Amino acid sequence: MSENDGEGLVPLDQVTTESEVVILPDFPALVDGKQVWVTAVLDRTAVIEPAPGEPKVLVSRHDCLVSLKDIRYGYVAQRDAARRGREAARRNRGQGTRPRAA
Repeated sequence: MSENDGEGLVPLDQVTTESEVVILPDFPALVDGKQVWVTAVLDRTAVIEPAPGEPKVLVSRHDCLVSLKDIRYGYVAQRDAARRGREAARRNRGQGTRPRAA
């Protein structure tokens, strides 16, 4: 984000995407005049980290001011495929290798 805080910034809730596209996390934002890091973007809220090591906080997307050049997008199908892969790995871990009967 530039040093000109407040210039060229829009509320995160005004950032629109296509139906199969999501806003990817990990970008700077301005909340209540303070620079923060967005770690997750949900439907109406965003998870922010006020400073490294501080607890994460849930805030309204309307309160997060962002620069459009800092926003990255990804396809929902890729996110869902990654989730299905993690879930399958968890299930498979539970089945693990069992000793065979001789």
